[in-house]
Amino acid sequence: MTTTIDSFISLPLLVSAGVAALVLLFMLLIRLRKKARISYIFYVVAAIIIVGSLYCYYTEYYIYYVFTVTLSLAITLPYLIIKAFDNPQKREEKKAAKKSAELAAAKDADMVSKKALAEIEEKHQRLLDVNKDLIAKVSSFFSSDNSMENYLEYCNDLIAQRVSADGCIILMADDYDNTLAVKSFKGLFPPPYKLPDDLPHKPIRVETNLRFAQFQLEGNIFGEIFSSGEPAFIPDSVRDPRVFQNGPEEFLRCGGYIFAPLKQTEGVVGLVALARLPEKEKFTKQDFDTVVMLADAISTTMKPLYSFLAYAEHTELNKGGSIASKYQKDLLPAKLPVLPGVTIGCFSNAMEGVCGDYYDIIVSRKDRISFIMSDVAGKGMNSLIVMIMIRAILRLSVNTAQSAAKIMEWTNRGICLETSKIDHFASVALINYDATKKEVDISTCGNNPVFIYRAADKTVNQISEPTEPMGVAKETEYKNQIFKLETGDIVATCTDGLIESLNENGVQYSVENLKKAIIKNCGANAKDIASRVKDDLKKYCGTAQQYDDQSLLVIKIQ
Repeated sequence: MTTTIDSFISLPLLVSAGVAALVLLFMLLIRLRKKARISYIFYVVAAIIIVGSLYCYYTEYYIYYVFTVTLSLAITLPYLIIKAFDNPQKREEKKAAKKSAELAAAKDADMVSKKALAEIEEKHQRLLDVNKDLIAKVSSFFSSDNSMENYLEYCNDLIAQRVSADGCIILMADDYDNTLAVKSFKGLFPPPYKLPDDLPHKPIRVETNLRFAQFQLEGNIFGEIFSSGEPAFIPDSVRDPRVFQNGPEEFLRCGGYIFAPLKQTEGVVGLVALARLPEKEKFTKQDFDTVVMLADAISTTMKPLYSFLAYAEHTELNKGGSIASKYQKDLLPAKLPVLPGVTIGCFSNAMEGVCGDYYDIIVSRKDRISFIMSDVAGKGMNSLIVMIMIRAILRLSVNTAQSAAKIMEWTNRGICLETSKIDHFASVALINYDATKKEVDISTCGNNPVFIYRAADKTVNQISEPTEPMGVAKETEYKNQIFKLETGDIVATCTDGLIESLNENGVQYSVENLKKAIIKNCGANAKDIASRVKDDLKKYCGTAQQYDDQSLLVIKIQ
């Protein structure tokens, strides 16, 4: 066999693949050790030479080696052309210019941030200054009559002057009715809501309507902005559908408006509204920001004034409650009468400032002893006045031969004729006892329960049911109940404050506990029964604070 040079062609292919592999290895080491920057082009070319050389070696298609070299050169050539005509200095200049532009942009952004921060600091400083001024001013209203109304008038003037408004109103929320009412009115304020159809379009009538209107929390611009809790800026009301144009009278033409809610921790409590007439210059964004800032300051300063007024009211109520408590004690029997055939026991724990419970024992005739337990609504002097009225009417009425229900109806009619604004409601239990027949005639109203303990079977039953209290309607009719009593039977009545007394876990004493205490002590006389119920109640409630008077009246048949 003849040996030619072509017989050794596979050897250069292996050498080419090996050298390419070494080159690739060294390039990777250089890159990993970060000695120099090598283009990815050379990694690709080395890989192509390795793959192409090995392919030609194993398949003996040597023509593919030519393709491998050509492809490697084709990949390398564009890179070399770019590098041949590249200007490193110009490239560095571009990089420097780009970096300089980025630094300048960062500097401008920093300046903008500093400017925005300075504006925020200035805004907060102005708000702080306004708060200081208002806090100093609000203290001067503490001792004046109508403190809140006068303070709102001052705030109204302050806001209107700051933004040169033609009119300003301050509305406050009524949580009970869910409405808004105007508490302060200054200047000219064209109403932005629909006026009643029957209201004459005259300035004095329109202004009066605005001053005394009650605005619901929907269906009008005041209620909608109050409910949203967000301020509103309306420089031109003609283009805003929320503003109703009442026209065509000139004084009804609406111009610009600014609305700012008065917010406190518990929510929105009011609304400031400013108006500028259409012929005047429009409100600006700066005016809007000023109003919002002042509204926030007013909201903050109203809190201590509210707290002071609540404290003053509490102090006045306590003072009135102390006076009422003194007179109430004078109305209660100084000493329980000694009566043939019955024993009597009672107690009354009056809570501070309440003084609503009243009991009485009236020996009117040989065949009638009247026992009364009453719980008057309200507190302090109000409850005392109603208590005196009930006491006077009952003391006159029980001397008649009328039934307990009829006497209650007479008393109710007398209370209902009272036309003052004070509450005149009461729960009353009237027990007329006829010692000659050992019979009770009972009538109740409101929540005062009446119980009868039967010695024969040792059971306690509540014979009364909760009904409409006294003082609601003069036509009210009451139910009459007559029971025969035997020796050892017990009649007891109390106010709802006793059975609703809470222990330290918030659980009520309840009717059941009262029944158990009566049954447990049924062998004692009425005075001892009342005393032991009092002890049981005290033990049950522990240190828990109570908020209503606790009274009990016990009658035991001997």
